[in-house]
Amino acid sequence: MNERRRLSITLCLALLPQLAVAQDSLEVASEEEEVDEWTALDMEFQGLEALELEYEPLAEIWGYGRSNVYYDKDDNHGALNLDNLRVNLVGQLAGYDYRLTSELASGSLELLDAWMTTGIGEEFGFTLGQFKTPFLRSGMLEACDLLMIARTRNGIFYATRDQGVMVNGDHGRFHWALAAQNGASAQFEQMLTTAHAKVDIIGQPEMAHEGAYGSGGTTRLTVGAGISNDDASSDGTAFALEANFVNKRFCLQAEWLDYGDDYSFLDTEQRGGTSPWSVTASYMLVLQKYELALRYDDFDDVSEPMEYSRRVLTAGLNRYIQGHDLKWQLNVASAHKGGGDDGPHDLLVALGVTYSF
Repeated sequence: MNERRRLSITLCLALLPQLAVAQDSLEVASEEEEVDEWTALDMEFQGLEALELEYEPLAEIWGYGRSNVYYDKDDNHGALNLDNLRVNLVGQLAGYDYRLTSELASGSLELLDAWMTTGIGEEFGFTLGQFKTPFLRSGMLEACDLLMIARTRNGIFYATRDQGVMVNGDHGRFHWALAAQNGASAQFEQMLTTAHAKVDIIGQPEMAHEGAYGSGGTTRLTVGAGISNDDASSDGTAFALEANFVNKRFCLQAEWLDYGDDYSFLDTEQRGGTSPWSVTASYMLVLQKYELALRYDDFDDVSEPMEYSRRVLTAGLNRYIQGHDLKWQLNVASAHKGGGDDGPHDLLVALGVTYSF
């Protein structure tokens, strides 16, 4: 009896380490199950977050306002201008992108953009509706993304919209667009046809705004060309060459247009036989805050009967609060009004602000 008791005690003592190991194993397994449950739960949350990131709303509203106060020394007159109060509705539905743009600066609703676009394969696109004429970069840019308060003289003429169709493509560094729009006749029988092509020669594609802001210290060079013809005019053909170079803090932009001798588009400017051009240079004085700019516009309007020979030199200083979404612009322009080298000059000072929402 005593021997059996001693044997039982001995066996129990011998089994104690194994029982302890088994208990530890059960506790570790339980902890691992709890860890696995939390890990699985975290993965589920991550999946939900991924789904939220991939979700795109059907429509988004955004826009901007642009105002400036100016003083014209020649006329001894100043005023406050509301240049833009732009509202855009953009979105995607069943693989189709669309945009509706309205301008309210005049106090009444003006419809600017109303188009739908879709991809044709991976490199082509098709657009139908009312959209900007794809001819000159300085005209196609959003007004809130301009380096100066006003566009270049050429950009002002080609910041136009019309109804029509457009096909475009992106093939690596090469980009092109071809459009057929109603034109001056407002009839599709006499179309405005436009073609534009550009090549990214150095670095990444050109930025969606003017100047060196946001260059990221990189070098970019893009050159482009365009041709525009409107059958409603006697010879409405215009050619354009342009270049946009950015090197870290420095930016250089240039554009040159050539109008046919018989160009007689339906406007108050006589552009036939002229080759207007402009050069713009800018430098970031303080990264992401201050940018100094200088622009020269030569109208080359020396053809009869208007011997204008107008030229404008504009200096600008931008203060970026939140990039081009919120910025101040100070411009000083010296304009030669034409009539020969001794013709009248004018000095204009303007302070503008751009605010986006």
